[in-house]
This record gives sequence, C-alpha cells and structure tokens, in this order.
Amino acid sequence: MKSSPAARHRARRFALQALYQLRFSEAPVRQIIDEFFEDNDFKRADAAYFVELVEGAARNRTALWEAIEPLLDRDSEAIDAIEQATLLLGAFELASKPEIPYRVVLSEAVDLAAEFGAEGGHKYVNSILDRLAKQYRSVETSQSR
Repeated sequence: MKSSPAARHRARRFALQALYQLRFSEAPVRQIIDEFFEDNDFKRADAAYFVELVEGAARNRTALWEAIEPLLDRDSEAIDAIEQATLLLGAFELASKPEIPYRVVLSEAVDLAAEFGAEGGHKYVNSILDRLAKQYRSVETSQSR
C-alpha cells in the first residue's frame, strides 16, 4: 500500500524527534522506536516509514555525516541539535530513497527545521541539503535546473 504524503510527513516529524532523542540518549535505536510507538498516536502516520527512517539514519549516521561535514561552514558540534537531526534525516532520504523527488526531501526538511529548529535554521538546512542533493542526485538535480 502506498502511503499518503501526509502520513509520510507525520512519519518524518516523529523520526526527527526520535533522532533528536537518540543524540542525547544511550538507549538502543529499537528502544527509542518502541517508546515512540507507546507514547504517540501513529494512526495517521506511516509507521513503517518512521521505522525505516530512524533505523536507516542511525545505522548510516557516520557515512551520512562524512558527506555532510565538508558542506558545513562550522564545526558540526556548533550546529543546533534539531538542525543536526534534520540534516541527518534529509541526507538519509537523499541517499536511500531515490523514488522520493529531491525537492520533496528538501521541502520536508525545511518545514521540519522551521517548525522545530532555531530561528533561521531552516535556511541553513536548505542550503546544506541542496548542495548534498547535487552529490547524491546529480542527474535529477541537473534535469530540474
């Protein structure tokens, strides 16, 4: 069954929150996922996509940050934790979800950063992910410009 854009958006919102929590927790990824299912209503969210995002971003964190860090204008530790989680989530989708247009990935990440992050953080997230999209999705980005 194909999930709706709204259900995927809700999955991304929960995934961002889970990745944020994971950054400050020693708990295993699966425990955090299970806690999210206990504490949140997933009726209107794509639960399978949520799990895929959190597990995939967590599992590939090192490789994703290796791609992100050269694009940063400051040390990664100086970046707000929400923006870090948003960049990680967006990078995972760009790298692992070619069926999702890169513009959708960027738009969703910018929306999440605007909703949860520091003032103006969404602009920073947009600029980093836009440049990352050119690496991960070179054919797609060159066709749409």
